Amino acid sequence: MFEVFEDMLSPEYWIRKIDNADKVIMTPQEIENFNRKVINKVATIYDLETYKKSLKKDELIKLIKSYEMPKKSMYDKYSNLIKKDFYEDVIKNTNLGEVKDVNPVIYGIAIRNTYIRSFPTEEAVFDKQGDIEFDRFQETGCQALEPVVILHRSKDRKWFFIQMYNYRGWIKAEDIAIAKDKKELFDYVNSYKFLVVTGNYTKTQSNPFDISVSKREFTMGTKIPLETNKVPRHIGNQSVEGNYVIKIPVRDSNGNLQFKYSLISKKEDINLGYLPYTRENILKQAFKLLGDRYGWGDSFGGRDCSSYIMYVFKTFGIRLPRNANEQEGVADKSYKLFIEGMSNGERIRVFDSVKPGALVYMPGHAMIYIGKEKGIPYIIHNFHGYGEKKEDKYEFVPVNEVMVTSTFLPTTSGVSFIEKFTSVLEIE
Repeated sequence: MFEVFEDMLSPEYWIRKIDNADKVIMTPQEIENFNRKVINKVATIYDLETYKKSLKKDELIKLIKSYEMPKKSMYDKYSNLIKKDFYEDVIKNTNLGEVKDVNPVIYGIAIRNTYIRSFPTEEAVFDKQGDIEFDRFQETGCQALEPVVILHRSKDRKWFFIQMYNYRGWIKAEDIAIAKDKKELFDYVNSYKFLVVTGNYTKTQSNPFDISVSKREFTMGTKIPLETNKVPRHIGNQSVEGNYVIKIPVRDSNGNLQFKYSLISKKEDINLGYLPYTRENILKQAFKLLGDRYGWGDSFGGRDCSSYIMYVFKTFGIRLPRNANEQEGVADKSYKLFIEGMSNGERIRVFDSVKPGALVYMPGHAMIYIGKEKGIPYIIHNFHGYGEKKEDKYEFVPVNEVMVTSTFLPTTSGVSFIEKFTSVLEIE
C-alpha cells in the first residue's frame, strides 16, 4: 500500500535524482537571519536572551490558564472515566494563589531529555477508552541542554511552568538546573565550539566514578558545547584520546546549575558545528530516523510529525516552530497552490517546481518531499496511519513510525494525502 520498494528506503536513491544535491542552500549567516525572522514573525517563538525580566500577576495567570481542562469525558490509561476531583486537584497544583503582583523570571537548563505538559501532573488523559497513543496532557519533548525561562512553580514543588524557545508549559523540576543568572546560562549555551548530534541519538561514555555524567543521552539536533580551555588528560579514569571533551549541566543538591566534564566518542554520529544546509544533507538526516516510533507530543521516547521535521532541521541550526500549522507560515518562499477543487494532475504539477527537502503540509500533518518516482511525488513522514479499503469503506491501519510513502496513500476517509495538501514550503 505504501507503493515503496526496498531501494526507495535509502536516501541515496533519491539524492541521485537531484541536480547539485550538495549545493549549500543557505550559509550560516543566512540561517541566523532566517531564525531572526521567525522570532519576529511567529508569536510562539521567543529569544530567551531578551525575555522580559518579570511578569505581572495577570500576565502570568493568563499564560497558565491558556491550558483548559477537557469539557468532554476523558479516560485514564486503564480506561477508567476520569472524575471531577482529579481535575480539581490538578488545578490546585497549578498554584495560582502563590502568583505575586510581580514575578521575576529565573533561568534554567534541561539536564536530560524530558517533556512539557499542559498541567503539572504525570497522569495521562485520553479521549478514547483503550487508546493510549494520544495523551492529551502531553505537549512536546524538551531536549537536554535546552535553555528555559522559569515562570512559576507548582504547589507540590515538583513542576516548573517554563518557556523554552518555541513552547510553554509544565516541566519536571528535577529535570531543570537553575542558573545563578542569565549570563551564566547563555555564556554556556552560546559556546563558540560545539558538537551537534546528527544521529538518532548519542550517549556519553560510561563513567563509573560519576553517574551524573555517565551514559547521558542526547537526541538529533542537540547542540553540545565543547570544553576548549584546559582539557584534562583523563575523565572518569579514562583517557580523553579518541573522544570529544564536553561540558554538560548537572543539578547540585539544591537544584542549582553546575558543569561537569564528560566524553563523547569521535566515532559517534555527531558533527563539529552545524551540518552544511544542502538537499543531500536534508534527505540523509531525514532517513536516519526511518522506522523510528511515532510519539504524540514526543511521547514513548519518539517524535510526532512536526517535531520529526524540527529535529532534522536543528542539525543545520534552523530553529522552527513546534507545531505544523506554525511551521507552515514561517518562510518567505512558499507554494500555496493547493486549493480546493484542484485535480490530482494539477496537484502533481505543483511539484514540478519544488525541490526535494521541501516541507509539505496538510491540516494536522507535516511531511518532507523527497522526489518523484514514475511521475508520482513521494514523501518521508512520521505518521499515525492510513486507510485501507475493505469492501465499501476504509478502515484505519496503524503505522506509527517514520516511513517513505507515495502521496497517493489513502487516508481513512478514502481521500489520498495529496488531495489534502495545503502548501509546500521551501526554506531558503
